[in-house]
Amino acid sequence: MLCVLTVLTLAAGCAGGDGDGGGPASAGPPAPRVHAAGPCDRYAAPHGSPRGRGTRADPYHSLGRLLRGLRRGQVGCLMAGRYNHRGVTRMRRAGTTLRPLGRAHVTIDGAIWVLPGAKGARITGLSLTSHDPVYSIPLKIQADDVSLDRNDITAARNISCVLIGPDRTVSHTVVELNRIRRCGRTGKLSHLLYVTHSRGAVIRNNLLVDNRGGWAVHLFPDADGTLVEGNVIDSNQGGVIFAGDGNGNTSDQNVVRENVITNSDPRWNIEGSWSGGPQGEGNVAQRNCLYSAGPGTPSGIGFLNGFEQSDNVVAKDPAYVDRAVGDYRLRPGSTCGAVLTDVGGAKLRAGPR
Repeated sequence: MLCVLTVLTLAAGCAGGDGDGGGPASAGPPAPRVHAAGPCDRYAAPHGSPRGRGTRADPYHSLGRLLRGLRRGQVGCLMAGRYNHRGVTRMRRAGTTLRPLGRAHVTIDGAIWVLPGAKGARITGLSLTSHDPVYSIPLKIQADDVSLDRNDITAARNISCVLIGPDRTVSHTVVELNRIRRCGRTGKLSHLLYVTHSRGAVIRNNLLVDNRGGWAVHLFPDADGTLVEGNVIDSNQGGVIFAGDGNGNTSDQNVVRENVITNSDPRWNIEGSWSGGPQGEGNVAQRNCLYSAGPGTPSGIGFLNGFEQSDNVVAKDPAYVDRAVGDYRLRPGSTCGAVLTDVGGAKLRAGPR
């Protein structure tokens, strides 16, 4: 078995404040802390000066200034605190990294776009949200080879959280070890991960939960070769959907394997939807652990249109130790052990340590 399911132990209050009350609020518990990897080339701090030089002693004053100050391949480090902006802040340069300074807790409140020139960019260890009334999607990825890891991402209103390939076809996005939650509240169009025009994306070992206004992973209309593995996906309107637009664009050759997908409602844990047009080809759901009290109970697998399924098992309810407080460890003796490896591992803790 290729996938290793990691333990997801969240502190109480996983679905914490998200700003529904109108004003900017905490983005919830801090993102998993990231150990520094390599030196910082430029620095920013909420208390920095508009005339700052970007050094540790004299940091820039904003996220936007930090990103403008980075050259190709450089690392920008954010000192602890909250960085608010309105409009869009753009990552433009190839190979740049955005991360906290050491183990600092950092929240970015405002939209980030990773533009096509930022091939190989990385965003890691941050809390992301956006209260901007116009640019309310926290993150759009429009470059190839982008890595998004160890972040905590939520939305301040009913909107998708992460868009992959909204304006061009992007390749080899890696989304790993993140906690993404509560982006869509109502309707069915606001997803945790909206993979639109993509080739070869990897979505692995994330916690994707509490999204009642859309799917956890929405592959539409032209997402090909995606690997979705080792994620815990719970309490969303839908789990994972293979989809096309009815006009010839289809999502093909996608693999969904060794995930725990539970409690999707009113949609299915895994399904296909093709808008009356051609169905996708080569889509597979295999060796997942599933539970649903809604459509397709108990597995929650929808009609097999445009995908095949094999070797999936049904989880014994309740599947988790205590999901009400964000503890997504599997219960001892879980039937998920038949398809998942290293259930007792600890590679990811999606909440504060």
